[in-house]
Amino acid sequence: MAVRASESRGESESLASLVEARWSRCEAALAGSVITVAASDLQGRFTWVFNAPEAFGKKDVVGLTDDDVFKASAAPLVRARAETLRTGESQALEISLETPLGFRWLDVTVRPYRAKGELAGTVFSAVDVTDRKVQEEHLRIVLRELAHRSKNLLAVIQGIARQTAESAHSTQEFVSRFNGRIYSLSRAHDVLTDADWRGARIFDLVRSQIALYAEQRLESVDLQGDNGFLRPNAAQYMGLALHELTTNAIKYGALSHGDGRVLVRFERLDASTHRFTWHEESRVPVKVPRGRSFGLMMLGEVVPLSVSGSADLDFAETGFRYRLDLPDEQLVE
Repeated sequence: MAVRASESRGESESLASLVEARWSRCEAALAGSVITVAASDLQGRFTWVFNAPEAFGKKDVVGLTDDDVFKASAAPLVRARAETLRTGESQALEISLETPLGFRWLDVTVRPYRAKGELAGTVFSAVDVTDRKVQEEHLRIVLRELAHRSKNLLAVIQGIARQTAESAHSTQEFVSRFNGRIYSLSRAHDVLTDADWRGARIFDLVRSQIALYAEQRLESVDLQGDNGFLRPNAAQYMGLALHELTTNAIKYGALSHGDGRVLVRFERLDASTHRFTWHEESRVPVKVPRGRSFGLMMLGEVVPLSVSGSADLDFAETGFRYRLDLPDEQLVE
């Protein structure tokens, strides 16, 4: 009998060592991961847990229930456990937790747990998917913003096409003018993209628009004042205004000959307003336009209306001058 008792003790110790080794390997495998595995008895009390996350607020959850650990977020998990015990089938769900570390999201699977052939409780496995949920929400915001910008852009292009068609005398003229304005819009978008669509620096817009048609004349353009950071909508319409100013200066104004110059200034006008000024100095006599072209309409009406501002065009003999006043709300502080 003594021999049998000794053998029985040795087998028990060997089994205990094996269980402890497996337990240690499981803990080591899950340590530092976003995976939690735990078991609960038939009354819903945790009997063991591997890798309980800090988000639980408690490292030792053995003996506690879902209500103790997950508080107001426990109800879906309690229902899933009850359904698993009733049907013997696994349940999958997603739960959100308000924890000391903020809101966390878990992908959870609840499975039946049996001991000696009898249902003994449930096994709970959870994967922290908070980072994925945050990325998904960020993607949804980006897609909504993209849809909004696309609609605005299509409306702008539609308006450009309509107004260009009304002032063009031939298909060739329409295509040339329309393409130029679309290229201008594209350049403004390039500047916005470089700044992650937070806005655009006014002088960056000026350089990009002039470089599109007369890069060699950039030295003839003086930039003075504040390099204000315009909001995306204001930057888009300012790009269109600069297209009209640049092409007009190349055809008829200061940039049509070698000694002409353009002074571009951006400055605070008063406590709530900034002023953009385009002033050409040219030996070529300025001619007052006879008709009402789309370019003039863009500068005098479309752009100021779109930025909630006001504009003034002065066809002085010494050089064309354009002033655009816009509220501070159109700038990023």
